[in-house]
Amino acid sequence: MKKKKGKGIIIMTIVASLLGGCGSSKTKLQTGTKIEYERLVKALDEGDMKTVMSASDDGYAHLKEQMIFVTKEEKEDGTHDRTIYQTIDGIYNTKDKVLYGNTNQVLTTDIDSEKEKDTTKNYKKEDIYSTNIIYKNGVAQSENPNLDVSNINLIVEGLQGIVKMKPTKDIKEFSEPSSISYSLTESQFKEIINDNLKLEYDKFRNASIVIGFNSAKDTKDHPMSITEITLVVRYYKKNNQDKMLLHRQQIAVSFSEKVENTQNAFNKYIEYEKNIKQNK
Repeated sequence: MKKKKGKGIIIMTIVASLLGGCGSSKTKLQTGTKIEYERLVKALDEGDMKTVMSASDDGYAHLKEQMIFVTKEEKEDGTHDRTIYQTIDGIYNTKDKVLYGNTNQVLTTDIDSEKEKDTTKNYKKEDIYSTNIIYKNGVAQSENPNLDVSNINLIVEGLQGIVKMKPTKDIKEFSEPSSISYSLTESQFKEIINDNLKLEYDKFRNASIVIGFNSAKDTKDHPMSITEITLVVRYYKKNNQDKMLLHRQQIAVSFSEKVENTQNAFNKYIEYEKNIKQNK
């Protein structure tokens, strides 16, 4: 597949821009450009993946998703971070709701210690596996039947209910990206996200969703498209020693433009499909 221009997983930080002098009690006028997100969020809510992914006319779309699972634990020698990076790159068939592609998993461990100044001594990275996969009906399967890839989840398929939420930010300020953000309560997280994600936890901390667009205005001549969706959830869960640990799960998915999907997606889908069927 050709290298995408300006694409990839983008973890976006939303910064509130405040205008005027500090300490003023006057109400600040809202500035910037209102992002016309409604049509695309409705498509996301309805599961219209052809629209959400800017698929080709025959229904094929490239996507890339990165899942990050972080566990933090405080020990005598410092803060231990254990992070799993799961990257999925493939082609989604919007008619059959099937993805063919590949995935790789990387594990890193790190210790943030005041006693050890050389941080490289405490950092380890391990490549766990790389494999071709098929994702269908919410379940991923590897070409290797002995390899468990059940942690893979295409979050974009499971955001029904998001249309009922009001974004906490839907204004594009100055040079900010065209993006909207949502802060979720625990009940919203359970209803909209966790029915699909199926996280098990002891205590919810917070969750947020950011949706990025290629522009702020949605017109007939220049329709907007979704470029990326990022979900972050933080929660606490007890380990085997009954100790409460902080976990963070982050899922970021990015999409290609329709012109690129039209040129490349179908042929790449057939290639992925052929590879996995040959190797099973």
